[in-house]
Amino acid sequence: MADLEIAYRVMATPDPSFNSSALFPPPRPTASPSSKPKFGIYKTWFDRADSSVKAVCHEALDYLTSKLGYETIDIDIPFVHEGQRAHAMTILSEFATVLHGDMSDLTAPNRLLLSVGGKAPASDFLQAQRLRNHLMKHLAWLFERHPGLIVVTPTTPCAGWPIKGGVGDLKYGVSDGDQSIRSMEYVWLANFTGCPAVSLPVGYVNPIEGYGEGKIPVGLMGMAEWGAKNALIEFGYDGERYLNELLEGGRRRPEGWVDVLGLAGKGR
Repeated sequence: MADLEIAYRVMATPDPSFNSSALFPPPRPTASPSSKPKFGIYKTWFDRADSSVKAVCHEALDYLTSKLGYETIDIDIPFVHEGQRAHAMTILSEFATVLHGDMSDLTAPNRLLLSVGGKAPASDFLQAQRLRNHLMKHLAWLFERHPGLIVVTPTTPCAGWPIKGGVGDLKYGVSDGDQSIRSMEYVWLANFTGCPAVSLPVGYVNPIEGYGEGKIPVGLMGMAEWGAKNALIEFGYDGERYLNELLEGGRRRPEGWVDVLGLAGKGR
């Protein structure tokens, strides 16, 4: 989190050579609030995650609420399923427009996706933006009603994506639109509405039997109000504290992890 915070504060510093950028104040650390933010949970949506992922996320939430003073409240977010499809159609249409039909540098699955996205009629694109506006208005209402609110979900609803096609999938890749949409069950909302978000590793689960070895990481995502990045940074530090101090084994390094900086320091 220290690395993330430093990187954010450097990148978010206004560039004085650009008039539009210079209008914004530099990011500054804020004093810790007297009380922790509230976690907003849309239970129906949260529960769409696999049981193993939900269990890991709830363990982390239990610690953050019982030990660190966070509070959870129930919230509703309308049109999450329709919104996800509107988001997918929007980004595919925008990519297809930017490329002007030249997809020669893309892989075959991406060419297929963007070809479909490029066929979306303007009327559907406009309807998707109306839905985006509706979602943003609802989130603005939630943030106004609950100051400091952080909407929490699993980062992904499933623990990894097992490669079931064997050597062929490993060599040539695989296109599975349903699984791609499933993997983006939660992350699309921040991207579509422009809200800041952070994903925290909070635990590990076993891979699907017969597909892979070791442990699969599980993330907990927090999405805050526009401009409320300091609250997410504090949330990240608290999540890191849980991972390092309470979770058995702490943060695990991948089996093939290499200490690049350590080797560089030794002149290798």
